[in-house]
Amino acid sequence: MKKILLLVGITLCTSLYSQQKINFDRASLVYDFIELSFKLDDKPIDKFHLIKFESIEATDKKGNILIDNQDAENSYKRGNIVVRYDLPKDPLKNVNAKGVVKYFKPSKENHSYFTLGKVKDVNKDVNLIDKSILAKNSGLYFGLVSLESANTTFKDFLIHKDNQKKKIDFNNYDLIVAIKRDKEHEVIPIISTIDDLDFGYDNITLEYPKIGMIYKFYKLKNGMTQEERNNIPIELFIENGESVQKIPFDFKNFQVKQ
Repeated sequence: MKKILLLVGITLCTSLYSQQKINFDRASLVYDFIELSFKLDDKPIDKFHLIKFESIEATDKKGNILIDNQDAENSYKRGNIVVRYDLPKDPLKNVNAKGVVKYFKPSKENHSYFTLGKVKDVNKDVNLIDKSILAKNSGLYFGLVSLESANTTFKDFLIHKDNQKKKIDFNNYDLIVAIKRDKEHEVIPIISTIDDLDFGYDNITLEYPKIGMIYKFYKLKNGMTQEERNNIPIELFIENGESVQKIPFDFKNFQVKQ
């Protein structure tokens, strides 16, 4: 993919309401969309310091709102976070961007970091979220899904591939989880031995919108043995008011030059 980087003159804005500082990282023109990237100043790059957008709105110099093309997933990241917009009809020379970034610092002390144990020691097809959390947020759910349950739940599911409809063999996946979250509580599974939040490859995400349940099928390693699957260590991050800081930002007149 050929990327044409734009020269950007940036007016940075530091929030008056926070000691943290959101910085504009870069702007790039990629085929038919504009990508804006932001980062948090002096934030450690590890799994216990994460950021994502709570909200963001970008406008041109006339105040026209840019259309988010929905191609960049708004999920927690360790480093920079990005948003992508459709190219407007008129040449884009100046950009304004304002919104709020969520800074998530999970820990055992603020009751947002939990060690669940190895896959072989954890019950399947049950809610593994701590009862103290569920007492106040009964709609949250995180569980490991057994192969039998997956085959029953998705027995009629077909995937379109190579112009054909094919049934998925769930035996090919090393880990299956079910997640239900809400607007204030992100639920993030973590494998402590993998140094990446977006772990796995050839993954599948299936959602039941009516109940808000999301199923994730992970392929972790080519040819992973059953013993290795059984010994996968599972941790869990759950947002709460103690662990999340909200940082507003308001940038004016990004002067974009090709």
